[in-house]
Amino acid sequence: MLALIQRPDATMLAGYRAWQALGHQVRRGEKAIKILGPVTRRVELVDRVTGEPIRDAEGRPQFVRQMTGVRPVAVFDASQVDPPVETPPEPKLLRGQAPPGLWDSLAELVTAEGFTLTRGDCGGANGLTDFVGREIRVRDDVDDAQSVKSLAHELGHALNPPDPGEVYAGACRGRQEVMAESVAYIVTRAHGLDSGQYTFNYVAGWASRAATPEHGIDAVVAETGAQVIAAADKILQHTKPVDLETDLVDALAEDLGVTVAHPPPAQAATDPADWEVVTTDLGQAVQEHLRQAPTSGIAQASARSI
Repeated sequence: MLALIQRPDATMLAGYRAWQALGHQVRRGEKAIKILGPVTRRVELVDRVTGEPIRDAEGRPQFVRQMTGVRPVAVFDASQVDPPVETPPEPKLLRGQAPPGLWDSLAELVTAEGFTLTRGDCGGANGLTDFVGREIRVRDDVDDAQSVKSLAHELGHALNPPDPGEVYAGACRGRQEVMAESVAYIVTRAHGLDSGQYTFNYVAGWASRAATPEHGIDAVVAETGAQVIAAADKILQHTKPVDLETDLVDALAEDLGVTVAHPPPAQAATDPADWEVVTTDLGQAVQEHLRQAPTSGIAQASARSI
């Protein structure tokens, strides 16, 4: 939002040295865009129950980085650098392992929604959703991290089927892709897998294709908001991601050969009076917020704020 206020036509943002690393140079006299960057500190890792420090095999305390605040940082838009940035960066396939159990949990939800899950060739795509044949397919020649992200993406499609009579040829375009990939990002991030290196460029590309001179990228992103949140919430209710801080402590403790006990999770409030209702129409709230800000084309700056 800070970038949007300062430069409504921003498309791709990076720091001064980041642009240099990409082979571009910020032009002399260009004004930086100020956004908020994290301030972190090094803190000792402790047992959540006893409060005692967690140490390695040699008795040395272990540390993690913890965010303590924010500070202004300078970034520059693609229009402020030379040579010109001709095309947005392409999404890069995720590498490495998937969060344990996430594939199986997503597969259960695929079955519950009435689809058959298969692995194999997807015609050049990473996955596909066939509403006619009721099949979701994920390519089988990628790392587990990419596989589970693609499965979450296809579930995003399955939970937002085409309207009656709408043409759907197995591979959605434009708005549908923005929505499905945003769902995948939220779901995988909640489970500790950051797919941002793939998602941000993917969403930006499809949002720009769905936009028109009268209907900008900001409107495309805003209009999908309520459906994205609803689909992601349904998936997360089923997959039940663990607390990310607990997961981090467990992983480090396992590496150090330490057993960490956790208190039982707090019970969720069951009385409706215990819940705070923020809004009854998320889509309307998002669009109202955007109407109060500049609405020029914001391309990947919008996509990166999802």
